[in-house]
Amino acid sequence: MCPCWLARILAFFLSAAVAPPALVPLASSAQNTSTASPPQPDALLVVVRNGKYGYIDHQGRIVIEPQYVWGDDFDGGFAPVYLCGRAVSIDASGKVRPLRVVREGEVYAKSRGGKVGFADASGKFKGPPTFDEALPFSDGLAAVRAGEKWGFVDRTGALVIPLQFSEAYFFHEGVAIVTLDFDHVLINKAGNVIARGLQPLLPMLISEGRITIEEGNKIGFADLQGRVVISPAYDMAYAFSGGFAAVRQDGKWGYIDQRGRLIIPFKFDQAGYFASGLAPAKLGTESGFIDKSGNFAFHLDFDVTPGFRTFNAETDVSQFWTKDQLFGYVNTSGKVIWGPVPESPDHWPLLGWTVKQKERSCAGVSQTLKRAIASYPSFDD
Repeated sequence: MCPCWLARILAFFLSAAVAPPALVPLASSAQNTSTASPPQPDALLVVVRNGKYGYIDHQGRIVIEPQYVWGDDFDGGFAPVYLCGRAVSIDASGKVRPLRVVREGEVYAKSRGGKVGFADASGKFKGPPTFDEALPFSDGLAAVRAGEKWGFVDRTGALVIPLQFSEAYFFHEGVAIVTLDFDHVLINKAGNVIARGLQPLLPMLISEGRITIEEGNKIGFADLQGRVVISPAYDMAYAFSGGFAAVRQDGKWGYIDQRGRLIIPFKFDQAGYFASGLAPAKLGTESGFIDKSGNFAFHLDFDVTPGFRTFNAETDVSQFWTKDQLFGYVNTSGKVIWGPVPESPDHWPLLGWTVKQKERSCAGVSQTLKRAIASYPSFDD
């Protein structure tokens, strides 16, 4: 088991189970929001042109002209952008609104005075902040820590599983792996222990009824009752997606089904997650997306890609980067709808915004809109 601090970092990126590290660069979402919902089939896509962020549809047509110094993906009809020195939200028409950090009726983690509590959509605390740490929501619950013990709160901020675990991470499909009495145990949403003695590869790799486990440096899978259903036999494996899991043996990747049957032989040099019936893969000098028979549905010259995401083949698109660091979007028919171009979306600046960037974010903004943005509630600590 990896160190706890490393597991938490990995958990942030892997809890959505979007792609194996061999094929996708780590990407960050906006600020301190709760975990995003699964991508919507027709959500606008963020692009960058001449240093400005804008949005296109799934045919590659520009819908919102590139005009922001930063922007992120749409989630639930809104996207965060940086405008006039503030993070704000825009809708699909480009209308500017106060930053939506959480949906109405839900809460998000917010800190004050060194303690973490939960605030509503207006930024108002639901109660005094009393926790020392909180992880993003997943499957309706969020892990929280006070002192040395972890528990879980629901989306109203109420503590529903008492503080009792030495480690806790994310719920997926109604279960979570936690550490209790120096043992990795599987619990349900009532906090009841379902199984003990688990050896998870990482405590957040739960997908499609299967938990990725490790034993003797080999990887296998357990079910949601903690029973081993696919014996550890692989050098590496990724979580199930689209009914298949990518597994590696003797340096080559193949795919198994949920019963552990080898469906696609070990032949690929790299392999990713299935979504919309396709998965990114590399075989010698070939790269592209394979179908569930293991054949290339189309070739694409990429270096890294997260693969498709929405499981809707009619509208799904995937980001990709070439070896020259050019960025683009491709659809499930293999048509590149954007790029490849030199500029690609980036994460929120880890060290914050410079004065020059703040000034640039106000370029072309009307005085009326500037006053409106200045009046929006602040979600800073």
